[in-house]
Amino acid sequence: MIQSKAVSADVLVVGGGTAGCVAALAAAEEGVSVILIENDTALGGVATRGGIHRYYYGSPGGLQEEIDRRTAEAAAVFGGRTKGFHPDAKRVALAALCREKGIRVWLDSVVYEVIMEGEGVAGVRLLSPAGPLEIRAGVTIDSTGNAHLVRMAGGRLRYGRELDGIYHNYSFIPRRTLEGEIGYDNLDAGWVDPYDPWDVSRAFTRGREWVREGYAQGARYFAVSSMLGVREGGLIEGDVTITLQDYIEDRPSPEVIARSYSHLDNHGFDTGNESEFSQLWIAVMGLFVRGLWCDIPYGALLPKGLERLLVAGRALSVDRDAGMGVRMQKDMHKVGEAAGVAAALSVQRGCAPRQVDRSLLQQRLAERGVLEQEDLRRTAGRNLRFRQGSLAGLKLDGDNAATYSEQLAGYFGREEGWKAVWLLGHSAGAGSDPKVVRLLAGILEEQSAVAGFNAAITLALLGREEAIPYLLGLIGARDGRKLSNHPKCVPFWVASFVLLRMLKRPAGLEEAARALAEQPGAVHSTFLLDYLSAVLPLLDKEQQAAAAAAVKNWLASGVPGEDYRMHGDRPESLRWSLELRAAAILAQAGADDSLSGKLAAAASADARGYVRNTAARLLPGGTADAASQAAAVPPLGTFDVAVTGAGTAEVICAAALGLTGKRVVLLAPGSALMTEVTRSRLTAFHGADKQEAAAVRKLLELLRKEGAWNGEQLEPVLTQLAADRLLEEAGVRVLYEARSLGSWKEGAQIVVEIATKNGRGFIRAGSLLPSGDGKGNSRRESPLTLTAVLTGTEPLRQEGNGRWQPWRMGDLRLLLRLRQGFYPDEIYLDIRWPEEAAGTAGSGELLMVPAVEELRRQGRIPDAAALAYIADDIWPEDLPRESSGNDEAAQAAGMSKEDTFIARRITAGLAAAARVPDHS
Repeated sequence: MIQSKAVSADVLVVGGGTAGCVAALAAAEEGVSVILIENDTALGGVATRGGIHRYYYGSPGGLQEEIDRRTAEAAAVFGGRTKGFHPDAKRVALAALCREKGIRVWLDSVVYEVIMEGEGVAGVRLLSPAGPLEIRAGVTIDSTGNAHLVRMAGGRLRYGRELDGIYHNYSFIPRRTLEGEIGYDNLDAGWVDPYDPWDVSRAFTRGREWVREGYAQGARYFAVSSMLGVREGGLIEGDVTITLQDYIEDRPSPEVIARSYSHLDNHGFDTGNESEFSQLWIAVMGLFVRGLWCDIPYGALLPKGLERLLVAGRALSVDRDAGMGVRMQKDMHKVGEAAGVAAALSVQRGCAPRQVDRSLLQQRLAERGVLEQEDLRRTAGRNLRFRQGSLAGLKLDGDNAATYSEQLAGYFGREEGWKAVWLLGHSAGAGSDPKVVRLLAGILEEQSAVAGFNAAITLALLGREEAIPYLLGLIGARDGRKLSNHPKCVPFWVASFVLLRMLKRPAGLEEAARALAEQPGAVHSTFLLDYLSAVLPLLDKEQQAAAAAAVKNWLASGVPGEDYRMHGDRPESLRWSLELRAAAILAQAGADDSLSGKLAAAASADARGYVRNTAARLLPGGTADAASQAAAVPPLGTFDVAVTGAGTAEVICAAALGLTGKRVVLLAPGSALMTEVTRSRLTAFHGADKQEAAAVRKLLELLRKEGAWNGEQLEPVLTQLAADRLLEEAGVRVLYEARSLGSWKEGAQIVVEIATKNGRGFIRAGSLLPSGDGKGNSRRESPLTLTAVLTGTEPLRQEGNGRWQPWRMGDLRLLLRLRQGFYPDEIYLDIRWPEEAAGTAGSGELLMVPAVEELRRQGRIPDAAALAYIADDIWPEDLPRESSGNDEAAQAAGMSKEDTFIARRITAGLAAAARVPDHS
């Protein structure tokens, strides 16, 4: 059994991202002791590590204003222009604030177990770079984004969309300068199941394929994200759930702790697979970009059945459709602050988070600027309030809207027509009021096309059939008009199927079959299949057979889904989804199941976890909760060899073994390969000591092919792409974000216990090759050298390239160095400080601001130069370093050894591979 050291705090925050950092800071400001745990090697989450360094919607106020101010100050020193805020300036600001508030921070640490006392969460067990650690706390805050702690504690979550369990598209963000601005490419990379470690690993590799495509199109990147840009995971079942009606109507909550502002930002285009509401709101009414306000109640942070635990982040308790909006960075900052204050009050008052006085919490949040006093007094929403026309300023809701039916109908076809549709369509008694029905039916033909379609939507919402002939006419004419020019809004003829689906009327069956035969494309096909699936139970056997035949013919006459495009106009096949929907319809219709069986079998064997989940949801014998059903400690595979670590030696070792035909798994603790280059920026490389091994030849070949090696240096992003290809061609499987907890023998096999964000798992292998510390964790507690990338520079003069210079910051004696980067307009800044001073120096990133100030003062870097990126990690611990501060000694003892470091790691990897016995 693994032995853990133990520490404690009043409040423990797991997840140092968007909500977690602010939660920790707020709790500390309220006067309690705080420990913050983060899986990555720096704080900030999606803003600093995920590459999205720009606010998109969200509401202002609270601690984020101070964070933004500190970020701007650091960015001013770093220089340059930035798209949004500077991500590494925010990284520095968060690290500095945590230090100032006395927060104990554990980076590069993964929680693998929750400690329970009855129904209460008493703390966690985690694996840190220094080894196992047990942390106990009075209150724990789950800020993991995907409610990993709630899952480990046995809490209830809802996973993905109702139909197939799919989550929003994820991104994998590369960072670059474009026209002198530090920015990023925020383009979707596909789908991922964030709870399946193998699917997460596949998603990293797939995301980097898009980075390769960016290079092919002429882009040039200086970094890629260290995490996936996952927009959605499970949603907890909380004491209070933010419903769709709460969101659209902006209903006041008596226990509001923050206000949210956003639109319903669904990144998918396969809207016909979404809920009925999403189809109506996004595809029919074209309201994708409509901003809405919403109260976030305290109870949405409290997971049912669990005590001493709060959830801060997008996993809070919210209807999945509304969750598309309640997830923006600014709003999650405020949710984090509310959770931190609530946790502090819980500790100070000696009560459970559930028993915290709501009015006291609200008052404290108002004092901190998270809430305004008006937020606590309001009695009506603002989303549906008319700004113009006869009803401007009037308070309307479902109880009185029918009284104003004529005035509401007068808004149809105008800018605020959507509000009239919603109010009248959800008005009590309107559907049974002959006057209202006659009014709407008359508008279908007598007014403009937009007004008429607004009336049809309203009738459908009221469950009235008067619009059916009108809708069938639009379908028959293939009417291409739309309510919005947004690409997610569909033409009237497709939207009409959504309204018929809402009415649950099979009147459009023949037209749906005819439209499918026309091969209308992936997006439109999702709506047609959804309509058929909804009305199939209403059909007789003959009609069901006709529907099944139409689906079979559609499948046979084309290759569905290959024309699908994601956000950013990126092609990604939707065939898997369309075929599984078709298989479900065929099974539902009782048709010959040979085709559906074939499709089901292919999906069940698919390497993509989200495809397997979809099959389990849609097809007979599956379960709606397949994504959440995993053994407490699941098996993760059996291999001939398991290699732990992701440095150059481990990559070469795994490749060398894979090329001999062995089944090899590489357990990478983070998201990168050849980490000395990709994470630490140790780029000097003059060869591989003339090694003739196949793995080395292939690596060098791929480095040249990718353009990653100029004979002197390696380009880190392209080196990662070469390493991906090397392991792929060697047949090596890589499990990312996986760390070894230990191992033991069972017969002829070694069982390796793995810690991931989801908890624990097992790998079985014939042989195990651990990295230096035996746990796959290469980072040590005491940082020594950290590198930053400066862009917008001129090439360094040869005589100044790579020369260390001493520098004093207070009592701390440091070394600074500028060295030429891979590209002419890019240089690297290295900061080195003595190991014995590491405890007082703190995070290396905190030295970057004064270091850049000093270099600018000396005139060693031009005014136009900008610090664009701070490396993910310190230099590897086994890299030889000089102990003297003498410049010449540093030049001689440091640089020459760095030049050969990667080559020596390659040799070490080959030596490790040679030690594996050949059992063949």
